[in-house]
Amino acid sequence: HYAEVGVCALAVFVLAQHHTPETEDLILSVARTDPDADVRQQAVFWLSQVGSDRAVTALDSIARGSTDPDLRDRAIFALSQIHGSRALQILRDYAGRADAPEESRERAIFWLGQRGGAENATFLRDLYARTSGADVKERILFSLSQMRSAETTRWLLDLAVSPAENIDLRKKAIFWASQSGADIGDLVRLYDRTADREMKE
Repeated sequence: HYAEVGVCALAVFVLAQHHTPETEDLILSVARTDPDADVRQQAVFWLSQVGSDRAVTALDSIARGSTDPDLRDRAIFALSQIHGSRALQILRDYAGRADAPEESRERAIFWLGQRGGAENATFLRDLYARTSGADVKERILFSLSQMRSAETTRWLLDLAVSPAENIDLRKKAIFWASQSGADIGDLVRLYDRTADREMKE
C-alpha cells in the first residue's frame, strides 16, 4: 500500500510540472476523489503551484467543505502560497468564519500574518474586535506581531492598557509588541500608564 501511495504521489508531482489544462484537470480530480488521503493532500499542495482560477476555486471548496482536517489545512496552506487577490480574500473570509473549525481558522490567521501587508493587518485588527474566543484572539496577536509595522505595534500597546480586555491577552499584547520592535520609550510610558501589578511585571 505504501509503495502504491508513493507512486501515486510521484505521479501527481510529475503532472504538476506540466501546466496544461489536461494535467490541471487530472490534479483537480485527484484532489477531490482519490481514495488515499495522502495522495489527495499531495494533489492539494500542487494546486498551489498551478495557481489558476480553477485551482483557487477547488481549494476554496476543499477548505470550506472537507471533513478531513489535514486536507482542509493543506488547502488553507495552498491558498496562502498563491499570489493573487482572490486567494487572499478567501483566506480572510475563512479566518472570519465563526462556524469554521477553530484550529483551521487559526491556521488561516497564521498565514495571513506571514503574508503581511496593510490590508491584512487592518483585517486582523478588525477580526480581533469581533472575536470572542481567547485562542483565536491569541493567534491574531501573534500574526499581527509578525508584520512588524509601527501601526500594529501601537495597536498592541493600546490593547495592553485596555481595561475591557482579558488580562492574559493584555500581557500577551505587551510581549508581542516588544518582540515586534516596540520602542523602549513606549514601553516606559506603558509602565507609567498602568496601575496593575501583573501588567507592570
